[in-house]
Amino acid sequence: MLNKVNREIPDEFLKDGKEVYQGKFYMDGKYVKKASPKTKVFKKPVDSKLCKSIREACEKCGAKDGITISFHSELRNGDYVMSMVTKVLIEEMGLKDITIAASSLGDAQDLIADYIEQGKIIGIQTSGIRGRIGEVVSAGKLKTPAIIRSHGGRPRAIEAGEVHIDIAFLAAASSDEWGNAKGTGGKNNFGSIGFGIGDARYADHTVIITDTLVDFPNLPAPISTVDVDCVCLIDEIGNPKKIASKEARFTDNPRELMMAENIAKIIAATPYFKDGFSFQTGVGGPSLAVNRFLEDYMVEKNIKMSFALGGISSAICKLLDKGLVKNIIDVQDFDLTAIEHFTNNPKHFEISSSEYANPANKSAYVNKLDFVVLSALEIDTNFNVNVITGSDGILRGAPGGHPDT
Repeated sequence: MLNKVNREIPDEFLKDGKEVYQGKFYMDGKYVKKASPKTKVFKKPVDSKLCKSIREACEKCGAKDGITISFHSELRNGDYVMSMVTKVLIEEMGLKDITIAASSLGDAQDLIADYIEQGKIIGIQTSGIRGRIGEVVSAGKLKTPAIIRSHGGRPRAIEAGEVHIDIAFLAAASSDEWGNAKGTGGKNNFGSIGFGIGDARYADHTVIITDTLVDFPNLPAPISTVDVDCVCLIDEIGNPKKIASKEARFTDNPRELMMAENIAKIIAATPYFKDGFSFQTGVGGPSLAVNRFLEDYMVEKNIKMSFALGGISSAICKLLDKGLVKNIIDVQDFDLTAIEHFTNNPKHFEISSSEYANPANKSAYVNKLDFVVLSALEIDTNFNVNVITGSDGILRGAPGGHPDT
C-alpha cells in the first residue's frame, strides 16, 4: 500500500489494524480510545513493596515467555538496568520470546544483541537503536520487524494500546519503599524521568529499580506509588557520567562551529526571533553549539526566550542562569550540569514524553515551538532527513524528536 509520501509499505507490516502514514493532521477530530492496564490487582495494604531481588520482583509480576517489557533510557550509555533485568529473565529464569519496548537502545545494552542472536529476544519497539543491537537487527537476526517510533509516537502507541507493556522496569535515582520514585535524590542522579512516566501508568506491572532508598514519602514523585508493584534495591543503577555520550558533546570542530554560527545568523534574521520566542536543540555537536552564538544576538536585541524544550544540556541552563531564558521544560538531561540544574532550579520543569510530543494529545509542547535545531545523518535536496541509518544502511541512530518537532 502507498503511504502519503508515495512509499510502498508491505502488507505484512500492516497487521492488527496498523495504518500507513496518511499525512499531517490526519488524526484531527478522531477519537482515540486510551488503553488501560489489562491487569489491575487490588491488594490489601502493605508496609513495603521491597523485594529481595530483581528475580523476586519478576516472579511477583508474573514474568513468563512471550512478555513485553519496557525500560527508559534517561541514563543513556551509563545504564545498567536494562542488561541486568534481561539477564535475570533469560539466564536465571530461562524465559524466551521476549519483546523489549525501551525508549532507546545503545552501546550500554550490547548484551541484548546476544539474546537477539540466540532467538530469546524476538521483538524490539523503541525510539532509537545504536551499537551492536543496530548491527544485529540490520543483519536480519531479529525474528520480527523492529518498530522505531519518535519520542512522541512511542507514548501515543502505548496509550492507544498498540504497545502493551506487561512489566515496566524503571531505574530511579531514589525511591521510598512504596515506589514513589524520581530521577534525583540519590547517588546516581539522572534528572528528568520523563520517558518513564507513561510506562508506569500504562504497564500491567511496574518495578522500580533504585540504588538509593529514602524515607517515605519521596515527594514530589513523577512515578507514583499508585502505579508501582515492586521496589528493588541494587548497588548501582548506572553511571551518570556516561550520559554525555559522543553524540551529546560540545564541539570544537571548526566546520561544525561554522555550521552553528550560520544557523544562529539565520534564526536571528527571521521575524520569529523576538522577545518571548521558544526554542529546542537536539543532541549533537553542531546543534548544541548554536546556543553559544545565539546568546550574542539575544543580548544585542535585548530579547529573552520564553521557554526551552526537549533534551536539556548545560548550554541552555547557563542561558537561564543569565536571565535570557524564562523556563526550561525537560524530558531528559544530556549532561551532569543539566542534571544538577534540574535538581536545584525551580524554573526547570519536568514533563513526560507524552506531554512533550504525543500527536494524539489535545496539546503537546512541541506545538508551541518557534525554532528547532537538530542534527542529522543525511539530508537530501528536498529536505528529507535520515537520522536512523548510516549510508551503509546499518541502524546507528534515533528519530528522537525529529518527526515530532
